[in-house]
Order: sequence, then C-alpha cells, then structure tokens
Amino acid sequence: MVRRTKADAEATRSTILDAAEQLFYEQGVSRTTLEKIARAAGVTRGAIYWHFTDKADLFNAMLERIRLPFRQMLSELDESTETDPFLRIRDVMIRSLQMVGSSEQHRRVLTIVFHRCEYIDELNPAVRQQERLNNEVHDTMQRAFGRAAKVGLLNPAITPTLAASALNAYLSGLIAKYLLHPEQCDLANHAADLIDGLLQGLKKPG
Repeated sequence: MVRRTKADAEATRSTILDAAEQLFYEQGVSRTTLEKIARAAGVTRGAIYWHFTDKADLFNAMLERIRLPFRQMLSELDESTETDPFLRIRDVMIRSLQMVGSSEQHRRVLTIVFHRCEYIDELNPAVRQQERLNNEVHDTMQRAFGRAAKVGLLNPAITPTLAASALNAYLSGLIAKYLLHPEQCDLANHAADLIDGLLQGLKKPG
C-alpha cells in the first residue's frame, strides 16, 4: 500500500474545503450534508472524518482560510507606531474592503456567513469562533482609537469604544450590502472614499 504523503493529505483537505464552500454558497449550510460534500469532492465520508470532526469543524476550517489575512492586518494595526493612528486605521480598513471586493473566495465565504447560514446548534463552535474574531476586530480598533485620543486626534465627543463600535458596524453593513448588491457598493474601487467618509466624522474637528 502506498503511504499517503503530507502533500496528498493537504490536497485532499483543500478539495473537501473547496467543495464545501461551493455547496454552502449554492445550497445554504443547513441543507448541505457531509454526504453531498463527499460526492462533490470525489471522496468518501470517511475521508472527510479523517480531516474534520464534524460539519461545524469543516465550516470553521473554511472560515479560517479567509480569517488569516484579516488577522494579519489586525496585528499590523496593533503594532503600528504611526504618529497619526488614523493613517494606519485607514490603510487597514481600505485593504480589508478591497480584499472583499476583489476576491471571489472572500465574497463566497462571507456570503455564506452573512446570508446562507442558519446559526443552529451544530454550528455553535464555528459561531463562537466568528464571534471571537469580531471581538478581536472591535478590541483592536478600540486600542487604535485610544492611541488617536491620546495624541488629540479623536473627536473628544466620541470615546474610543464608541468609535470602534461605529466603524465595526459600518464595515459590517458595507460588506452585507455589497454581498447582496455589489453594483450599489463597489468595494474594490471605492473603498478609500467609503472609509474616509466615516473617519472624517471621528476625527477631531479643525
């Protein structure tokens, strides 16, 4: 018997994730079974269980493929030593929107999260993972706006917590709108204008 190599195993795992992503996108999460994913990927259900504990584990692994770039950008924001924290906030938020607007994979996966997913019991572990990422985004933004407040750049009528909540909600709304009506919300080409419009209101006047 030929021993499976690490590369073979990784290729099979990627094939399963690709098939799951496409089926979740086309049929919704609750209507997509592991049997359907196995058929679409050309593997057995046993192969799926070799790589993933259950559907929630598979769903979370699919999300993780697009989370990594976002987490890297959050790290950049946290580690920034810019004199003007707004510059790094602006850069990271623009790149995040452009990534969503220019990547078919990000569009599919986020469409699944926003519009094709029923948050039922079997997906609770994946939902908790997503909530942790949302909290990471909020907390990172709050720290960045806190630095802006310390150097006198944040509007004094707005706390760092409120600024972070506003920007987080704004980004979520933009992405949700784009996923449903991309013609009305061109993230790839208008990200800078969309971010600048909100940040202008968060900056100290003058």
